[in-house]
Amino acid sequence: MNLHALKICYTVALTGSVTKAAEKLKISQPAITAQIKKFEKELDVPLFEAKGRGVALTAIGQKIMNPTKRLFALEGQIEAMVEEYRRHRGGKLRIVGTYLATSCLIPRWAAQFKSNHPEIEVQITTANTQDALEQLMNYGADIAICGGEPDSHSAEVEREELFRDEVWFVVAPDHKYANRHISFGQMMKEPFIMREEGSAIRERLFALCKTHLVSPPQVALQFSGLNETIHAVASGYGASFISSLAAREHVNRGELARVHVDEMLPVNTIALCTRRHQKYEAYVTEFISMIRRNLHGYAKGSQ
Repeated sequence: MNLHALKICYTVALTGSVTKAAEKLKISQPAITAQIKKFEKELDVPLFEAKGRGVALTAIGQKIMNPTKRLFALEGQIEAMVEEYRRHRGGKLRIVGTYLATSCLIPRWAAQFKSNHPEIEVQITTANTQDALEQLMNYGADIAICGGEPDSHSAEVEREELFRDEVWFVVAPDHKYANRHISFGQMMKEPFIMREEGSAIRERLFALCKTHLVSPPQVALQFSGLNETIHAVASGYGASFISSLAAREHVNRGELARVHVDEMLPVNTIALCTRRHQKYEAYVTEFISMIRRNLHGYAKGSQ
């Protein structure tokens, strides 16, 4: 298949105009028209039809452009990788983590790594679990440190459990349920302050509601950051469901209080995620080995 002609057709489809495609590709309009006609003849299908002053894809053209979009998106990623290598020949380690990981875990690991490898640039990005895995699979990151169980990319992601972390129900110290033992059903009647959809712990709470046949709580406030969630709860409105790694210090200082939900000790798994069968640069492999050696007392099944 003529990939050059396919890219021309893709650009025309994006812009909806031969004229605009010619400007973008810096090719003459007659040359573009000739390439499209030749390509249509090669495929023996019509890809475009006239629409007003521009053109539009035919039904078969639309079908072809769906995988074509992914093809040229991959081309763009490859070009970005090459450019990244040119600009950072010493190496660039790209880490994406959930809010818990980037606030409580990764900074310490990254600092230790940088002290041994000052020539390697380290980029840390924060995202929810779903977006972190998307970045990993789209080559936007080398590794991902995520909570929860991935519900997608299971065949493409190598997942290594690092440790398990308790998840606590927390409220302000003067809340009616502060330091009390209550039922799960009672807890779910409180307004909750939660992270956005795609957050592993939010998904875990809603899964627990299904398991216990309890209606999920009203999400009264929603934040994209963990610290914002903690500050909102400490201010006195609502409850939340938060990793003990993030909440413990605030509970010890008296800024938050736990609510002990009877017969429940939810656990959130923290995992290192990599692309399956990926051959990584030596410095990425070294960073992964360093994580395994330096979990600083966090043990599987203990928190």
